[in-house]
Amino acid sequence: MTFTNAPEYIRNLAPYVPGKPIEETQREFKIKHVVKLASNENPLGPSPKALALLRKKILDLHRYPDASAYHLKLALAETLKLPVNEIIIGNGSNEVIDMLIRAYCVPGDSIVTSKAAFLAYRICAQIQGVATLETALTPDLRTDLRDMAEAVRANDRVKMVFIANPNNPTGTYNTSSELKAFLKEMKKIRDGSVMVVFDYAYWEYVNAPDLPDPNQLMREYPNMTVLRTFSKIHGLAGLRVGYGVAPREIVQNLEKVRQPFNLNSPALAAAVESLKDVAHQKRSKKVNDAGMKFWTKELDRMGIPYWPSQGNFILIDCSKGLGKRGGDVYENCLRRGVIFRPVSNYGLMHALRISIGTKAENEIAIRALAAELPEDRRAAYFRKSGKKPMKRATASKAGRR
Repeated sequence: MTFTNAPEYIRNLAPYVPGKPIEETQREFKIKHVVKLASNENPLGPSPKALALLRKKILDLHRYPDASAYHLKLALAETLKLPVNEIIIGNGSNEVIDMLIRAYCVPGDSIVTSKAAFLAYRICAQIQGVATLETALTPDLRTDLRDMAEAVRANDRVKMVFIANPNNPTGTYNTSSELKAFLKEMKKIRDGSVMVVFDYAYWEYVNAPDLPDPNQLMREYPNMTVLRTFSKIHGLAGLRVGYGVAPREIVQNLEKVRQPFNLNSPALAAAVESLKDVAHQKRSKKVNDAGMKFWTKELDRMGIPYWPSQGNFILIDCSKGLGKRGGDVYENCLRRGVIFRPVSNYGLMHALRISIGTKAENEIAIRALAAELPEDRRAAYFRKSGKKPMKRATASKAGRR
């Protein structure tokens, strides 16, 4: 028997491929200890206070969670200084993306995003029979906002624009002046009826002074939603907690399509506690800043080009720096017990994304990457750096600090 009654756009859908799990790598290559720098996770893990509360909350698993997420919304409203009715809670920000498209698009409509943007935008759109129009990147891999505005102007079926700032997987961003000019232009297109969605998943890691606060942008363009997450600096990726900030009218429509009980009780409680633990957030930021400094210094020393990043990851150019495709470098490093992230599915065959880890993880990973250098450069790097070459899959224990 064959099952062909699914719509064509579902049959043609390519599922999202996450970073390779540690356990799978251990089984495949028979490696005991693996370093994973593939999924932009917080290497320090969750707030210790959140973990302590989780241990208590598991005793209440026989009870349904608070479907309204009252306490989390209240905590976010106090932190962001926004009304509670301008916040929507999702099972990860992915669910908020899905809710937005289900609430505001119908089959045959379109969304606009840039090339090399987060794949969830396209996937959530295609599930609903909505087309994705990809616009150009600038030579330095930033979103070309002029091209994006033109794409919206040229197609009256466009209902929504997605912009990640900073962008994943490139780590690049658009400045405050660029975004304000873009929003000014968007107001002229169909009276500002096209929703602009800014994805600020990596906002807490930003150091650039000209990358705008999302609250400032919302004052520039009313028809806007800002996506945020607890998966990155809060270290709760395994619990799936995200949220959106939008005008009350948008949130009301999203609540209509939100699944009931979309977050479990432990996740809700951990998110509230994590939000309160500012010290853990600052420590996580400090570790990321130090790790980014380490990676850029070592990449410069090895002669591997990279794109300056405002996230907790860095994109490197394997083609220019190593004479290899990113996927080949990824496969070779797997055999050394280090997981990076190939980005060929973003159209970046030449590149590789590296998440920032702990000091111990970064040290192991840099040795795995350095083993990919041509022989003369490899020998020179290890000699000058004083690091030991990695000859085989010898990734040692590099746990949380």
